[in-house]
Amino acid sequence: MSPALIATLAVVAVLLATPARGGMPRPSHPRAARAVPVRMGVPVVAGLGTAVLVGGWPGAALGVMVAVAVRSGLPHLESSSARSRREAIERQAPLLIDLVAACLASGASLDASLVSAARAVGAPTSEIVRAAVDAMRLGADVERAWSEAAGHPALAALARAMVRGIDSGAPLAEVLPRLADRARAVRRATVEARVRSAGVRLTAPLGLAFLPAFVLLGVVPVVAAWVTALL
Repeated sequence: MSPALIATLAVVAVLLATPARGGMPRPSHPRAARAVPVRMGVPVVAGLGTAVLVGGWPGAALGVMVAVAVRSGLPHLESSSARSRREAIERQAPLLIDLVAACLASGASLDASLVSAARAVGAPTSEIVRAAVDAMRLGADVERAWSEAAGHPALAALARAMVRGIDSGAPLAEVLPRLADRARAVRRATVEARVRSAGVRLTAPLGLAFLPAFVLLGVVPVVAAWVTALL
């Protein structure tokens, strides 16, 4: 093994052993715990592969940069299950808020309104709302009880409204319909953006299919004629 490759391996190992800013949260789910070695191994493979392909000390420096870039980018990648969960919450949030507002307007209590609305929309939103309701029933602080819901962009406005309403006693039945309209507008804008980006993604394979023909029929004859004229 060359000295450059040994140096690359040592630097990458030190970078992986150094915790990120703010500390690395301890994975509680078994699947997340199993994913940690994979997330740590990918930067090592990418860095060493780059160092081997380039070779020498330039390859070592480039391998370290690639490992750092991969290590920084991996936590921001969203898995398919997380994306499906996020999209489901985005779909269910407007209906949840509407149902809570309707139940409150009919005279139901806040706990009963939240439980009924959560049962109607189903998982995964129902799990988050039921957890907040159970925490409040056990005497937890309102802000702490709704902290998980506040972590989801689609439910953050509802969580803030619940904290303000319960702390100040403001009527939630008047605020929630506006929140539902805003959530539907955000959802509509997100869907329209995805539709527009889908058209762009569909044209990319078509362009790649026509690119070889364009090169063979348009570029190659021009270059051949130019070379022939020079010779």
